Amino acid sequence: MEEKYLKKMVDLLEQMNNRLKSIESKLSIETVPMSSLDLLTKIPKSHLQTYFTVQSLEEATCSEIAEVTGRSHNLESRYLRRLKDIGVLQSKRVPVSNTGDNWKGTEVRYFLGESD
Repeated sequence: MEEKYLKKMVDLLEQMNNRLKSIESKLSIETVPMSSLDLLTKIPKSHLQTYFTVQSLEEATCSEIAEVTGRSHNLESRYLRRLKDIGVLQSKRVPVSNTGDNWKGTEVRYFLGESD
């Protein structure tokens, strides 16, 4: 009796899989953008405050984000790099001037990027 039941379950799952494949091909699932829920499940819980801070500031440095969150610069730096690695943030290096044409160096600014 158990074999019969398992065989029936496997058959039903295969039918469901075939139906889903058919639906996906009709909807062209690859072109559907990532939903907010998918995005939030991709981001570790500990990194959410950093992500939402970048979202609210639109573009910010690690130090600016650390000021808002109240966490250390080093911790925010790690979180920002991780968010960049998973594809939810992008970064760019921009020159920073001390005064006038005297360049102090560059800083990394983070902003929302396209998801993978």
